[in-house]
Amino acid sequence: MRTPRSPRAAARALLLAACAALGALSMACGGGQTQGEAFDPRWKDDGGAGIAAFQQRFAGRRIPLGADVAVGVVGVVGAEGAPELVGVPLDGGPAWTFAHPLDARPAVAGSVVVGLGRGELFALDARTGALLWRRRAGGRLRGAGDDGETTVVSLVSITGTRSVVLAVSHEGLVLRQLEDPAAIGVPAVVGRYAFLPWQGRYVTVFDLQTGGEVARALLRTEVSRAFLLGGAVFFGGEEATRFDASIGLGAAGRASTARLPARELPGAPVWMTAGTEVLAPTASAEDRARLYARPRPSGPPGIEGERFVATYYRAAVGLDARTGALAWAHAGEADFLGGAAYAGGFALCDARGGISFLDAQRGAVTGRASLGRPIQACVVQADGLTAAAASARPAEAAPAAAERRPAAAAPPLLTRRPL
Repeated sequence: MRTPRSPRAAARALLLAACAALGALSMACGGGQTQGEAFDPRWKDDGGAGIAAFQQRFAGRRIPLGADVAVGVVGVVGAEGAPELVGVPLDGGPAWTFAHPLDARPAVAGSVVVGLGRGELFALDARTGALLWRRRAGGRLRGAGDDGETTVVSLVSITGTRSVVLAVSHEGLVLRQLEDPAAIGVPAVVGRYAFLPWQGRYVTVFDLQTGGEVARALLRTEVSRAFLLGGAVFFGGEEATRFDASIGLGAAGRASTARLPARELPGAPVWMTAGTEVLAPTASAEDRARLYARPRPSGPPGIEGERFVATYYRAAVGLDARTGALAWAHAGEADFLGGAAYAGGFALCDARGGISFLDAQRGAVTGRASLGRPIQACVVQADGLTAAAASARPAEAAPAAAERRPAAAAPPLLTRRPL
């Protein structure tokens, strides 16, 4: 199920293998095990100087776009036979399936889908479902980051007392393994650098080649996720902070941070779940009440299109990202279990396995895709997807009860409580 290696990938694999063989003699190569030093809570705040200097060196680096894909979980852990993953590219392409036990919800990052079950960690090509690699691993999956060549995975140990971070090439070579008592959230990676959020306020920039901390960002907002979006790096939690020239001002609360207006909404939905949580393979009530928004990858910090979406079971409402005012309402035919914002719209995945593409400004259905079967959970990634690409999919005939409604005719649950 492997795709043939390119000459570049083959050369890189040979180099990494050589480095791993020499890892006991030199920390300059990957493949070693690192413990502790990068996550020392006694670190002295440098006023943002170190992370600002690193950002200047990092600026201009090309950050690849991830696959635009929805991945659903079919079946539940403990059912007869292995649960099955089913995926479909959002910009067109055939659906795929992959059967494997799951102890936690799979993670979609960059060009891969990462899963863990019964002591085996695996990565799939997100567009095709082809198996890239598998290896033995304990613990439970928190999340993953990927840059098209390297996948960084965050796990919580079996005992729940330590974090384990693995950096694995797409050829299946373990480049670096870290273990630390700090609660390390969902990571991101670009080239040799991994961005590791921890303790709810720090993001360590870790050099995968040398095995050391290069710089550290201190933020005053809760942060437990690092992710790539639209060619930029973000640090997220309750808000999303862009890794740009203002990152050194994070400790003063003046970094480029996008935030959503505070609103009372049914189910008390959140934008991003805590990156240190392990999500169950089956969606919960919290998954049915969520917020979806896309922080701007460039320009003034804020929400792209000035729109975000709140879901509550079968209802989805579009809200103004500046004021929180209700813009539109949409009723689905099944509970919404996952979704993502893209440039000009939102992709919402429901329990029937349907994906609806909604126009950001009006809430109209502009296209549809399908996973082909009912699902228990759904993870959606929309990185480079555009409204034009989403609407290029043929829009299936909408079910009788599932089209956009004007705000005045919103579902009763939305009208009984203030928005």
